Amino acid sequence: MSRSIIGLTFLSLCLSPALSVLTPENHCDNHFRYDTEDDGRTQIGIFTAPKLDTFNFRWKATFEVKGSSAMFVTRLQTYPNKDLAVINLLNGEPAQAFLRFININTELPKLHSLFLNGNELCSSPRYPFPKTSVTLNYHMFVNVKEGMNSTTETPIFEDNL
Repeated sequence: MSRSIIGLTFLSLCLSPALSVLTPENHCDNHFRYDTEDDGRTQIGIFTAPKLDTFNFRWKATFEVKGSSAMFVTRLQTYPNKDLAVINLLNGEPAQAFLRFININTELPKLHSLFLNGNELCSSPRYPFPKTSVTLNYHMFVNVKEGMNSTTETPIFEDNL
């Protein structure tokens, strides 16, 4: 019996790395990080703005995956939520947004470029063809009298084969 327990333990240790997804090289450490939520069940990406003297943020992020793929990201949203984001901004903390990665099997999407208010914060080399790209736009702002308001724009989805 102890042999079967040892064998099962060994098998599970061998399989556990295979069940995790690969994280691509990140050329945007100061403004983007890969993370998880739901006790590690959901992969997310968190964007952090540099300190700015504004309450108006226009995010533009482009992600890529190798090959042809269905949609692999959700829309951008305020992080961690609208109420806490307002409190954080009013306390001098940087603005943050996030997205969830969906339909991921082996490797997380790579952040190709990140712009904030028209300024490029970072970029990384593109994948060779075939690849699939998606560009997300998100506008968030604080109206001090009314709290946090946010709008999103439809992602631009490109399938480059």
